[in-house]
Amino acid sequence: MPTYFRKTIKILPWVTLNLNKSGASVSIGPKGAKLNISKKGAYFNTNIKGTGVYNKTKVGAALLWGLGTTALIGALGYFLGISMQNFNLFVVMCAIAIVAGIAAFFIAKHFSKTVTVEEEEMEEEETKPRKRTSTKTKNSKTTKTSKETKTSSKTSPRESKRADNASAKAYIAEVERLVDVMAEAETVKDLNKAHNEILDIMYTNIKPLGVKVFGMEFDEAMQTIEQDYAEGLKQLS
Repeated sequence: MPTYFRKTIKILPWVTLNLNKSGASVSIGPKGAKLNISKKGAYFNTNIKGTGVYNKTKVGAALLWGLGTTALIGALGYFLGISMQNFNLFVVMCAIAIVAGIAAFFIAKHFSKTVTVEEEEMEEEETKPRKRTSTKTKNSKTTKTSKETKTSSKTSPRESKRADNASAKAYIAEVERLVDVMAEAETVKDLNKAHNEILDIMYTNIKPLGVKVFGMEFDEAMQTIEQDYAEGLKQLS
């Protein structure tokens, strides 16, 4: 039997630390509009309670730096304002937080553009055609018939295996994403929707490929997913 673990710790108002088997994540914001930060990246989750409308948008690194800087300085101002009972200090710290957040956003955006340009230049250098030296051979040995060309264009077993591995990785990544959606679901409808999508991928795509999910065999992974689903139902009921 797989071991199940999930814990939510409230750090500040609208800030929670989420712990589970797949790792740790931080959620920032009120219900219906949360920024979730984990090892898989940062995502902004929004939903309209009771309607089933749900949206998940990946947040860029520059915006994440800006929001993080603003939140950090804002939290510092909040604690200083409370400890000194000085509302004016809190307002000043909030203003500094906003300015610092905007500055951090533009600085991070500038550096990300610089890195992207450098990577593109390196890719262009690597993809430049190289000069090849060729030796003259007899036409009877170098000319291929149309039948030989068709045979050589067939997909080799190695290429087919690579395609299967790429598909398996994509399906596994989608299952992991949907498990996070289940963990963050705020309505039973959203929870059921993510659960049904996981079942469809697991039985239609993952099981025929015979690959592991979360480092576990199919049956063991399904037990863990069902336990996550049951725990989510318990919390939302």
